[in-house]
Amino acid sequence: MSKQNYICERCGGLASICHHIIYLNAENYKNPYVSLNHDHLEALCQTCHNQEHFGTPAIGEGLQFDKDGNIIKV
Repeated sequence: MSKQNYICERCGGLASICHHIIYLNAENYKNPYVSLNHDHLEALCQTCHNQEHFGTPAIGEGLQFDKDGNIIKV
């Protein structure tokens, strides 16, 4: 399996999550038009994904996750 680098479609950082634009739920997760459709997927970094789902960044201002998931100062 080859490794690729993806760019976050919101902030331009390194993306690590494939986000479903249409949230998956008990009624639609088996529908490939919703769950597997590339038009309904978005490459996001962890911070932008947390912002989408939880409304606030995962970590404080001036911090970010490194490639191993550790919090570092920027």
